[in-house]
Amino acid sequence: MTVTVDRQIWRFRGFMIFSGLFNIVLAMPLMVPELYSHYLALFWTLNEMLGLGGHAPVIPYSPVGALLINTAGIDLVLIGAIVLYAARDPLSRWFIPAVNAAGRTLFAGVILYYVIVYDIPRIVLLIGGIDLLISGVFAYFLHSFRKLSSH
Repeated sequence: MTVTVDRQIWRFRGFMIFSGLFNIVLAMPLMVPELYSHYLALFWTLNEMLGLGGHAPVIPYSPVGALLINTAGIDLVLIGAIVLYAARDPLSRWFIPAVNAAGRTLFAGVILYYVIVYDIPRIVLLIGGIDLLISGVFAYFLHSFRKLSSH
């Protein structure tokens, strides 16, 4: 491979590591019973400090609601770990960032829906925006590698 291609692969790998760690760091507190309520309260406090608006979250304390939040946290951490795994060899594991980009784009759409329809704290738009950025960067790298492999 050329130096330029190697540099692109290195950049893609680094961005995938950022993406995987982003998932893990943001989702870890959701996996721990009783911690998620403090974590969501922190997001509301940040939202208020930034003056972003929206309705204050009502923390679900029902066991089923808590279980679903903990499960979502575990799933998001696992997704982050899978992206970190794919970063070790992004060209042969291209399907993982491709599907991850699609999922992140859908997630950003769901966030937008909840902000518009239910007026949830708008700080979540920041997370959705980061997810869209990650999706776009993944798409850029995957497209550029596809163009390289067709030559």
